[in-house]
Amino acid sequence: MDTSAKVPAFWNRFTENMYLRNSITAKVRISDRSMFRFGRVGSSEGLPEITRASGLPSDYLVTLQLKAIPFLEQFLGAKKVASGFYPIGGVSVLNLQERPAILLPNPFDTLVLHVTQSALDEIAYAHKIPRVDQLVWPHGHLDPVVYHLGQTLVASLDQPNHTSKVFLDHILHALNCHIVSSYGGLRISTPRSRGGLSPLQMRRATEFLEAHLDGNINLDQVARVCDLSVSHFARAFRQTFRRPPYRWLIERRVARAKDLIATSHLPLAQIAIQSGFSDQGALNRSFKRIIGLPPGKWRGETTRGRRGSGS
Repeated sequence: MDTSAKVPAFWNRFTENMYLRNSITAKVRISDRSMFRFGRVGSSEGLPEITRASGLPSDYLVTLQLKAIPFLEQFLGAKKVASGFYPIGGVSVLNLQERPAILLPNPFDTLVLHVTQSALDEIAYAHKIPRVDQLVWPHGHLDPVVYHLGQTLVASLDQPNHTSKVFLDHILHALNCHIVSSYGGLRISTPRSRGGLSPLQMRRATEFLEAHLDGNINLDQVARVCDLSVSHFARAFRQTFRRPPYRWLIERRVARAKDLIATSHLPLAQIAIQSGFSDQGALNRSFKRIIGLPPGKWRGETTRGRRGSGS
């Protein structure tokens, strides 16, 4: 596995049951920036025999095919529930309590989400809807929402240092809300009467985020500072600031960079790091999107403007 952090037992069991551990044809990457809630697994030769997943009884696996598979068979216990061609974007939802198994003799490339019942329960509680007892989705059918959000998760595995934990948590929370709604059959609505953050919570959240502009914190950590669940905090923060926490972070990074550019002669690469960006390229992209100009050009125009005014 391409991670230096300690991998939870769930993923160790998963890779062992899938015959991926120590396989020279397998490739496994687990995101340690998201508390190991997703990973990308694949093999250039397929799997040698039928596999069986394992985990906590209330866990789910949501799989997204990143590469078309000519043929596979899926089982729940001894019952075959699907077989045949799986397209790019094909999604399956597997309840580990039903002892899922798979026959996969062909090469594959799959994004795997580890979804716990507790995460689904938190969303249900926060939105005051019934608890989700079962997730249902036709095996291998397309889901554009999972596919597009899944691409963001895949990109974060390719460039982990360019993706903040807060942003990943935002994507995973959005996926879990979609799963509750589309696979659990429950409608999630956001009551307009529900208030935002209190003044004390606003101060605590913004001070905590300001202290971690690099985004190397989990959304759960920020929510705990405000004594709220992740679902409640995410909704209340958006209602208060009209943007999600990760976007607020990016805007604050740009504001800090803008101040350093205007008041110092530091190189842009150094300003990027001091502002919480992973590198100068990340600064350039966010700065241009928000300010309208690349930071180098903005610095030049600002300098000329000061000279023209005689300052």
